[in-house]
Amino acid sequence: MSAPTLARAAPVTPTVRQSLGRWRFAVVAVVLVLLGTLAVALVSRGGSSTADFAPDNAHPAGGRALAQVLTAQGVQVRSVGRLAAAIADPQSTLLVDDSAGLLTAAQWRRVLASTGRLIVVGPAFTALRVVAPGVDQSGLVTATTVRPGCTVAAAVRSGALRLPDTATGLRLAAGRPGSTCYRAPGEGAQLVRVRTGETTVLLLASSAPFTNEHIAVAGNAALALNLLGATPELTWYRPSPLDVPGAAAPTLADLTPAWVTPLAILLLLAGVAATVWRGRRFGPLVVERLPVIVRARETVEGRARLYQRGGDRLRAADALRIGVLGRIAPLLGLSRRTDVEDVARAAAAATGRPAAAVRDTLLAASPGSERDLIALSDRLADLERAVRAAAIGPTRPTTPAPQDREATPPPQTSRAPQSPHAPPAPHEREPE
Repeated sequence: MSAPTLARAAPVTPTVRQSLGRWRFAVVAVVLVLLGTLAVALVSRGGSSTADFAPDNAHPAGGRALAQVLTAQGVQVRSVGRLAAAIADPQSTLLVDDSAGLLTAAQWRRVLASTGRLIVVGPAFTALRVVAPGVDQSGLVTATTVRPGCTVAAAVRSGALRLPDTATGLRLAAGRPGSTCYRAPGEGAQLVRVRTGETTVLLLASSAPFTNEHIAVAGNAALALNLLGATPELTWYRPSPLDVPGAAAPTLADLTPAWVTPLAILLLLAGVAATVWRGRRFGPLVVERLPVIVRARETVEGRARLYQRGGDRLRAADALRIGVLGRIAPLLGLSRRTDVEDVARAAAAATGRPAAAVRDTLLAASPGSERDLIALSDRLADLERAVRAAAIGPTRPTTPAPQDREATPPPQTSRAPQSPHAPPAPHEREPE
């Protein structure tokens, strides 16, 4: 392994194919999302409900055919699913299909007071008790075709009514004013008309004769049109779970078992005790000045020990080479980012050494032992000294060599003329 080179990479401009390949996943994801959104929009626009006798349900048990026929006859059909919207128009005929029994007695009273003409399909016990007191359910009806048998104009004009295989009936209590139609002998009626307060209430025992599957037989369609199309507007109300009055939301204490509160208190006390136990101070805090100053010698010796322990002589050699290259490149007038080959040629030219030997020292030599690593270190140091000497000249010592000091004669001293009365110099006094 040689020292890393810092050669400059040539810029490459991505082609159109590479750019498209890079963005391929994002483009495919966006296209799939758009197609999914379009499919959902088409399905939601052209789809229908699956609830029984819903005005937008095109299945056999739905009521879409009846709603479309009413619209073709000029009746404005408004389908709603909330009680507030159902009682908003008192002038329209209100059709309520509460076969699931979601409405309460109080809500039925609001429905009864909101309109002058109310049609209830498949009334449950609560509805009968509020909107038509005295009318009860009579059980299953076995007849398949029944005649009107009453004086209600809508039933007389419609003729016979074809019933599905099983149907329920209604029974009007004796003495209760009202009319019953389509009643087989000994069985319940399919249509009951009563007057409750100011509202005319029409009760249809079942919605089965008016579904998409049976609306086109006998006088079923005629009866539905005569009953539901008596006014220009029809509000078709099917209660939703949102209309169900809910009780007060339970509190957290209601949802929590009885053992949770004592356990939480016990855990809290245990946490406080653990904090007091482990949070005691055993002495003053030790203050350490930061940042910590580490001498360069310690860092170098530490890295050297790591290299020696791991036997990584090549990495140690590369570290030495990188240091030498960084120091001799400026001496040769080169940048620190110059390629190693160029530095080696410049060093060989400056020192007069063979280029192959300089290149081997700076790049190719791989130490196989500790002795080889030391020898390489010596060669690098010698090369650095040679380059420095060639670039700035040899450094002169500040003190003379020992042999130079011996060959240098002692300096001559000259004496100034002295007065005859002047005392001799201290070193020239004669001994007494």
